[in-house]
Amino acid sequence: MEILIVGDVFSKLGRETFEKNLKRIKEKRNINFVIVNGENTTHGRGLNLGHYKWYMENKVNVITLGNHSYQNKSILTYINEVNNVVRPLNFPDNAPGKGYVTINYNGKKITVFQLIGTIFMNGELMKVGEISSPFVKAEELLNSVESDIYICDFHAEATSEKIAFGHYFTGKIDVIFGTHTHVQTSDARIINNETAYITDVGMTGALDGVIGVKKDIIIDRLVNKKNQVFSPEDKGLSQFSAIIVEIDDKTNQVKKIETIFIVE
Repeated sequence: MEILIVGDVFSKLGRETFEKNLKRIKEKRNINFVIVNGENTTHGRGLNLGHYKWYMENKVNVITLGNHSYQNKSILTYINEVNNVVRPLNFPDNAPGKGYVTINYNGKKITVFQLIGTIFMNGELMKVGEISSPFVKAEELLNSVESDIYICDFHAEATSEKIAFGHYFTGKIDVIFGTHTHVQTSDARIINNETAYITDVGMTGALDGVIGVKKDIIIDRLVNKKNQVFSPEDKGLSQFSAIIVEIDDKTNQVKKIETIFIVE
């Protein structure tokens, strides 16, 4: 089984880049399952109903979110009804949506869940309510949800928190991939021949912006302390960031992890 995991799809250029490269990869590889971080899909903030349906048209199996889960309020009209959109599991229990989904694929139970980090995470996240420990919530899920394959999107700022999580859950979670920083790391590996891990998959969208936003806006904020509203960079070079994880069909063990980083 080959699982394609695509990093944060950001706004219009991200959507165009995702669709184009998904088609290319599927023409070359036997991709069985597709996971996408989609919390920045709609104008860089959130995921509206139209873009959710667009992912479905592109045969995406699971969409993960993050700290911008509820940024686009239209998500509240459908997030409780669908069974393939995942917000952080360590959000408060009464938060809209689901913290994990278990999907039956060719006789296998694949559980995809997301956790959000607690270091350097603030702003919109604080509006959600008290955030539980990602370590505790992961343990609870593993002890209560039976599955053949466990896949975790760790949406966090601090690389130390992600790496510690990866080591702690080696052999318990089959695939751990980081999101949120929008910069692909070069540490993709299989820890102890058990768990496929990468600190951050990266982003899909503008290469010439600052993590998806027009660079002049971010530079002005940093240099001149201005507070302009974020506007996505939807022109210029694009980047497509992803990983492909190969899992043995008989043993459910991870065999290979490879990174994809395409600029055009």
